[in-house]
Amino acid sequence: MIYLLFFFALFMICTFLTHRRQALYVVSALVFLFLALTYPSGGDWIGYFLHYDCMVNEQCNNGFIMFEPGYELIVSLFGYLGFQTIIIFIAAVNVILILNFAKHFENGSFVIVAIMCMFLWSVYVEAIRQALALSIVIFGIHSLFLGRKRKFITLVLFASTFHITALICFLLMTPLFSKKLSKIISYSLLIFSSFFFAFSETILSALLAILPEGSIASEKLSFYLATEQYRPQLSIGSGTILDIILIFLICVSFKRIKKYMLANYNAANEILLIGCCLYISFGIFIGKMMPVMTRIGWYGFPFVIVLLYINLGYSEYFKRYINKRGCGYSKLLIAFYFLLQILRPLTYDYSYYNIMHQDTLLNRFDALDDASLRQSAKRKCFDLGKIGYGFLCSI
Repeated sequence: MIYLLFFFALFMICTFLTHRRQALYVVSALVFLFLALTYPSGGDWIGYFLHYDCMVNEQCNNGFIMFEPGYELIVSLFGYLGFQTIIIFIAAVNVILILNFAKHFENGSFVIVAIMCMFLWSVYVEAIRQALALSIVIFGIHSLFLGRKRKFITLVLFASTFHITALICFLLMTPLFSKKLSKIISYSLLIFSSFFFAFSETILSALLAILPEGSIASEKLSFYLATEQYRPQLSIGSGTILDIILIFLICVSFKRIKKYMLANYNAANEILLIGCCLYISFGIFIGKMMPVMTRIGWYGFPFVIVLLYINLGYSEYFKRYINKRGCGYSKLLIAFYFLLQILRPLTYDYSYYNIMHQDTLLNRFDALDDASLRQSAKRKCFDLGKIGYGFLCSI
């Protein structure tokens, strides 16, 4: 299986390539090759191909959906070179942005591997628009810690041209203006997520009422509320154990950075707090009721990585926590958490099917023309329909 072999290769590199700078670049190259050379996989690519087919070839369906202007600009610039060119370009941009973020850590290769353990399939293979938005925000974290407000604002606005949800990242700037206000917002996010359990549909309907009619956010939310599979309903599976472990690690790590004053920047603790609360609120609590809302929480997870990293090494943002009692449980739990995150997509029948049927360009090099991709999209829709996901297709 390509997916598991990829992670095996990553861990072998991190284990046996002791020169950390070399490991960082080799891991980055391997991530790029995986993303760029994967023959269109998953289910979301069908919608992206139909959008491309309409813009480039004027082969449009009735259900054509406009995407954010940044993504449409990429399609306009690179689409005439073929659909796979778009995928390769996006893969290159994502890897460059993540690589820049990882350079600020003692062992940057671990940071890239951690991001891939969490997001490789769900974001960087499937949700390529949000992958770009997330990578831009990750790149901007350095500016945020340095207090470069204008640069971070520019990056968030730029990220929103690929996925509108990136606008939530303006909340992350609050500590630069008021530490007290940022704490209030952080804890309010947690309180709001608890209310979402009881009043989810009421809250979403109210949100829909205030969104501009015809906007991408409004259309998406309307679709989610109208589709049975996306409507709010409590969903607690085996992944909940990992969520509990992560919350425990976050609490322990926060205690350590405060007790031992590990922060290297003035508002670093508050920035981490609001980032982690964003992930816990949307990525865990609200996501239990409406999994699609975890997309908003994804922007907070890079801050979770920054926080957890104090247990493993030093970074530009925080000093390392030194456990004088020997090998602590934190390292083991962190390793356990990320290793099991690799397997998490395999627990969902939709992702499991797509991962098991993943292919590479090396095997399908003669099927990259648009006519072949249309046939592949139709076959994929037929297969998805057999496992109960036909509602995702419009071809």
